[in-house]
This record gives sequence, C-alpha cells and structure tokens, in this order.
Amino acid sequence: MSTQTASDFWKAQTEYPFAFTRKRRIYELNYLVPRLAKVAGKRLLDLGCGDGSLLECLLRLTDFEEFHGYDIAADLLRDIDPRIHTAVFDIAQPGELPEVDAAIVAGVIQYVFDDAVVDALFARLTAPIVWVRSTCTLQPQAERVVKDGYASNYRTLPETIALLSRHHQVTAVDRIYPDELESAFGTKQFYFEARRTR
Repeated sequence: MSTQTASDFWKAQTEYPFAFTRKRRIYELNYLVPRLAKVAGKRLLDLGCGDGSLLECLLRLTDFEEFHGYDIAADLLRDIDPRIHTAVFDIAQPGELPEVDAAIVAGVIQYVFDDAVVDALFARLTAPIVWVRSTCTLQPQAERVVKDGYASNYRTLPETIALLSRHHQVTAVDRIYPDELESAFGTKQFYFEARRTR
C-alpha cells in the first residue's frame, strides 16, 4: 500500500524539480562533480533522474560521454536533452539497466518500503561506484509517512548503510545541504558513496 502510494505520487509528476529542490542543486553539483572527475570510465547513469536537470548539468560539467537517465515518471523524461538515453524504470518491476562506470541514485530508496526491493536493485546495479542520496530520520527507528497521497520510508542512518552494504562497501557518508535547506521535520539528506564489492 505505502510503496504503491509513493509510486503513484511520482508517476503523476509532470514538473520537477520542486522549488526547494532547485535551491539544493548547486550543493549537489559541488559534491558530485569533483568525485565524478575521478571516475575511470565514460558512462553515467542517473536512476531516478526526474526531469534530467542534474544530468543536463553534468553533461556540461563532466567528461562523461554517455549519459543514461531512468525514472518512473514518463512525463518527466519527455523533454530531457536528446543526448541523454532515457527509459521508464520501476524499481518494483525492474527492467534492464545499462552497463555504466558510475551511477547516481538520488532521492529514490526512501520511497521504497520493502528492503528486499532495494536490495534487488543494488544487486543488479553493477556500476563500480554509486552515489546514493536518501533522506534519513534522526530518530532511533525508521519513520514511515503516508499522508495525502504521499508516502516515504525514512530509514535510520545505520539501517541505510546496512542496506547498501549488502552489495557495496560504503566509503563515505556526507551531509551536503546547509540546515536552512533541510527539512524541519527531524530528517536529513545524506549522500552515501558506495563501491561495488561483488
């Protein structure tokens, strides 16, 4: 029920990023661009790319040659720069993923309530390095929010690390947004750098 609520919410989106998300973009670029510059390879996937605005910036700011943007919301993919290969992708019913040298999975796993579905995604994601952004609760246990057609599963920081560590070694955990751009509801955005282990 909750995963379906989250899925329905995102499938219905026709405009993204939201105003508060746009304010965060410069911090995201400042975090990602230097790290992506160290990647050996030329292929990049943004899984959960929304309208592709992050990828379109990275297309201009990095040396990658092949870009892939996958999202559950077909309407958001419609106007993405044609140099970016796009596909509708539902984590709950995944199709093929491209072979890439690095991947970004930003603002995705918090909308998936079933850890087994997240685990299956990361088992199939073969990129040697991935950056995962997820909202985590600061409370001692996960918080699930289902309200007004919106649903999210805010795992704790240790729960998120444990989930990612099933197939990757988490090599860094960073908060990149200033407090004034964070939620006032006891959650924070974290970026996890994770390297494929098997």
